[in-house]
Amino acid sequence: MENLGNKSIVLMGLKHCGKSTHGRLLAQKWSFSFFDTDEVMEQLCGMTVRALYEKNGVVDFMRVEEEACCKIMSENEGKTFVISTGGGICDNAPALNVLRACQRFVFLKVDLKVCIARIMDAITQPFPGIFKNVPSYVPEECTGSLESIRKFLTERFAERYARYENICDTIVEIKNAPVEENFKLLLGALS
Repeated sequence: MENLGNKSIVLMGLKHCGKSTHGRLLAQKWSFSFFDTDEVMEQLCGMTVRALYEKNGVVDFMRVEEEACCKIMSENEGKTFVISTGGGICDNAPALNVLRACQRFVFLKVDLKVCIARIMDAITQPFPGIFKNVPSYVPEECTGSLESIRKFLTERFAERYARYENICDTIVEIKNAPVEENFKLLLGALS
């Protein structure tokens, strides 16, 4: 952590890239506090982030996400910490503006195919044409087949990759490898 100074770190990236896992490891290694914006959002609204999105829609979801970021920042002013964000925070400019005071945005960049495979592996089909565990941001019209879900995710995530690459200060290429190996890559990028 030699060159890090007193800058808090915000980990960003797609769903299943390891933000929470690596955030907890960083915080533990450096004795920093750790915050997961999804967890703070759930505390604020009393429901899971998935339920919030499904029940109230994207606008309210983004409002609560910004509120969670404000809460973390205001309650920890002057401290150094690690924040793990939700996979779509790159689309929430007000929340990003709140977090920018941290001064170090880190994009955990997992190969797009690996990320999509992890999400697709979690999707089940209990009945023909019925899919469970599909991310809530996948529109209903894209949930008719596994291929349509995969196509939507590929397009959506390619857009998010471009946004993350533009807003992040550091990009860490996360491999499809054990956590320990990727954590060493992250530490190396932050030193």
